[in-house]
Amino acid sequence: MTEFFSNTASLQLGIFVFVCVGLWAAEALVMPTPIGVKARHARGNALFILSALPIQLVMVGLCMAASRWTGEHRWGLVYLLPDAVPSLVRFVGLFVLLDMLDYVYHVCMHKVPVFWKFHSTHHRDSNIDVSTTVREHPGETVIRNAFLILWVLIVGAPVEVLILRQTFESAMNLWAHTAIRLPSPTARVMAWFIVTPNFHHVHHHARQPYTDRNYGDVFTIWDRLFGTFAFMPKSDIIFGLELASVTAARSRPGLSPAL
Repeated sequence: MTEFFSNTASLQLGIFVFVCVGLWAAEALVMPTPIGVKARHARGNALFILSALPIQLVMVGLCMAASRWTGEHRWGLVYLLPDAVPSLVRFVGLFVLLDMLDYVYHVCMHKVPVFWKFHSTHHRDSNIDVSTTVREHPGETVIRNAFLILWVLIVGAPVEVLILRQTFESAMNLWAHTAIRLPSPTARVMAWFIVTPNFHHVHHHARQPYTDRNYGDVFTIWDRLFGTFAFMPKSDIIFGLELASVTAARSRPGLSPAL
């Protein structure tokens, strides 16, 4: 079992590094940002992951332990299903349910003031590219994994589902933050199903109400169902965070985006 988790962790890390480096190289080739400027930006964001990595490793161990515990004790929503339900149906259902719960987590990070103090570090990047993915305050690393442990305990996600879900989610997060945008018609079609850079860039707009839109992690259906979807042309997006406008908008919850 120890060897299995060691191999799995190495595979996950390998996939993350491969996708991250590949997207960063692609950005360097096709985007106009000078390579020196881009490298300095990446180094600055990399400092965040270096500070959060020890916390992440400990929290991942706790999450895996929680997952094993739910399996041993048949604890969680998945065990309320009849035994006749096929394993594939359970697997897909848990994957989608965990994605919805990650949407809930992301909304909480914006709406709960103490959580927002940590999450705003991610939004303060004024030059969004794939390196922005790892720009996370260590405090948010703790909160994010604590939420994940809670979700695992609620739904009873087995280790196999959790590993696949987290690997796929990590790759999608890198993809969502890349500076390379899709052609608008293609992006609009894809955004009916999955998160694209075009979709997620709206979430990084400096001003409300767009900072509180497009929370989706893998699937975009949750933003459409819960009324948090918004479209914004690339030319109108300003990356970063205007704290005054965010604070003012939070005091006026009736604001809604132009869809």
